[in-house]
Amino acid sequence: MKKVRFKAKVTYDGSGFYGWQVQPGKRTVQAEIERVLSQIFQQDVKIQGCGRTDTAVHAICYVFSFSVHTDMTPAEVMKATNSLLDKKIRIKEVSYAENSFHPRFDARKKIYRYLISEFNSPFLINRAWYICQKLNIAKMKKAAEYIVGTHDFACFQASGRKAKNTVRTIEYIKIKRERCCIDPDVKMIAIEVCGTGFLYKMVRNIVGTLVDVGRNKKLPEQIKEIIESKDRKLASATAPGYGLYLKNVIYKRAS
Repeated sequence: MKKVRFKAKVTYDGSGFYGWQVQPGKRTVQAEIERVLSQIFQQDVKIQGCGRTDTAVHAICYVFSFSVHTDMTPAEVMKATNSLLDKKIRIKEVSYAENSFHPRFDARKKIYRYLISEFNSPFLINRAWYICQKLNIAKMKKAAEYIVGTHDFACFQASGRKAKNTVRTIEYIKIKRERCCIDPDVKMIAIEVCGTGFLYKMVRNIVGTLVDVGRNKKLPEQIKEIIESKDRKLASATAPGYGLYLKNVIYKRAS
C-alpha cells in the first residue's frame, strides 16, 4: 500500500473535552480522532492540527492532516471515521493533500465567532455566554475599531503560554445582533474576529473587554490606551470558553 496524506475538516462540540491538543490523562478532541484513525488503519496515526482550542471551545470548521499507508479513498475514510467517533465530533470533509501541506503553518488567517445570549435559554447551555443586561452595541463597535489593524497585543495575551513576539494583525471585527435559530424569541450578539494569528486566549480576552465596554464599565477610547500599555491587567477578564467557535481557517490555496 502507498503512503497517502489526507486533509480533513472537522466540527466538534467542545463541552466535555479539555480542548483540542493531546494531554496526558485528559479527554481531548485530537486524542479521540487519533484513537479512531489508529483503529481504522491498524497503525499508529498522529495528526497535525491548525492550532489549539481550549477547554470547552467549539469548532465549526477545524482543519487537520495525517499520513497513512492505505488504499482507502477520502470518502471511505470519512465514512469509517464518523461511524466510530464520539457523536460530539463529526468529520465534514476529507481530501487528498500534498505531502508538504501543514494545516497550521500554511494557514493564512483564522476566523473566530463568539456568541452572547441576552436570555438564559436552556438550548444555549455550554453554547453561548449569558449576560443579563443589555449591551451597548454601538459602543462595542467603536471600541473594536481600535483593535483592528497590526498591533502589539500583549495586553490580550493570557498567562500560561507567553509568545516571544506579541504583534498580530486583526483584519476585522464584526458585531451584530441575531436571533437564536432554535428559539427566535432569544436575542443574541455575535462577535466575529478575523486575524492572521492569535495569542493564547486572545479572542476571549478581546471579547471580555468589548463586553465591559458594552456594560459601560469601560469607554471605547480606553481600548487604545489598553493596547499601548501592553499590560494584561488593564484589559478585562477572559470570556468563558464555551461561547467561542473556530469558524474557519483560510489557506493561500483553496481549502
